[in-house]
Amino acid sequence: MTILKQDKGELILAAALDLFEKQGFDGTAVPEIAEAAGVGTGTIYRYFATKEELFNALYGRWRGAYNDFVLAEFPPGLSIRGRFGGYWRRMIGFAKQHPHATRFLELHHHAPHLDETNRELSQRYLDVANTFFAEGVATGELKDLPPRLAVALMWGALMALIKLEAVMPLEEATIAGAEACLWDAIRKHA
Repeated sequence: MTILKQDKGELILAAALDLFEKQGFDGTAVPEIAEAAGVGTGTIYRYFATKEELFNALYGRWRGAYNDFVLAEFPPGLSIRGRFGGYWRRMIGFAKQHPHATRFLELHHHAPHLDETNRELSQRYLDVANTFFAEGVATGELKDLPPRLAVALMWGALMALIKLEAVMPLEEATIAGAEACLWDAIRKHA
């Protein structure tokens, strides 16, 4: 069976995702990626000039997909509480659909080799959080917290639930319970 040229690129990205997730960027050598992808090491360099370029292509693909999924527009008029729940459910949904990519993003979101394009993708997420929090504080619904703190709380809860899934399945009661706890942590109490 002949592998099409574009398929080789996808095989390389899939192998890189698996290895970067398990071993990290520094712990993964290009020949390992080539072996896992079933291609020669030189083939990787036909698609990506450097390991950093491969990494950034992979990170950009998954960070972009995450942003597109989680930050999609909500229906007009949805309350702060409704949008918060929507963001949480989307985060859970993405993690359930793409667990390897979610763990990869977790491991590498502060990597020193992220290029400017990927730093901008990360900033887009923070910009949405800043806007959401500014609106929630202005309406008196949210505590005046740094938006990055809320992002950290939500992301940390998501990653903990993913890690615990073997002993505490991500069922509706767990998802709703975590959402209620997170909302209680950021909402302004009377």
